[in-house]
Amino acid sequence: MRTALFLLLFGYLSNSTQGSPLVLFANRRDVCLVDAGQPQQRNSTVLVTGLEDAAALDFLYSDGAVFWTDVSLEMIKMAYVNDSAHSIDIITRGLVSPDGLACDWLARKLYWTDSETNRIEVSNVDGSYRKVLYWENLDQPRAIALDPLNGYMYWTDWGEHPKIERAGMDGRHGSRQVIIKTDIFWPNGLTVDYAESKIFWADAKLHFIHSCNFDGTGRRVVVDGFRTMLQI
Repeated sequence: MRTALFLLLFGYLSNSTQGSPLVLFANRRDVCLVDAGQPQQRNSTVLVTGLEDAAALDFLYSDGAVFWTDVSLEMIKMAYVNDSAHSIDIITRGLVSPDGLACDWLARKLYWTDSETNRIEVSNVDGSYRKVLYWENLDQPRAIALDPLNGYMYWTDWGEHPKIERAGMDGRHGSRQVIIKTDIFWPNGLTVDYAESKIFWADAKLHFIHSCNFDGTGRRVVVDGFRTMLQI
């Protein structure tokens, strides 16, 4: 079963967790939270259930909102943490396989990849003002991560020539750059370490987690040998 595991939702449910970090993840059918501050408690809290095939998710901390893509419904949806029984449709048309999703909490925008249409798109968090940013020389774009403070996005590509690219979040084609293109096969997970100015990614074929600087330099091995990682 494919599991998407994304980021940390820090202390949003502060009344019940006293600010301890929560791990937000989806297991295709449910969106769940696990209290990372209490490792002895292994039970997760189900936020949203009854999904078709959730593939990627992110959150908007200021609103307590969780967003996810569903590759079976070909949609992007959202729900509020304090009202998770009611989901809201955000993007309902023009998607085929939305495998990556990231939320810009500063500009309140959603960015996503589609590995079938081979496009990277953006919209407001309510789905309005949708725009295709990149569509040329894409071949199965997958995970996507954002660095809003510096105005860059990063994405992985599973195509014939696997790679990790970065480009301006405003769609400036002159800003686009391949930063990783060697020792890479199925780069499926991607996240940003803002404090250290690094990206981390998982490779589902080569079974490792690597990191590098934002420009692709300083690459190093973080974890090697795992055979079950898909997303980080």
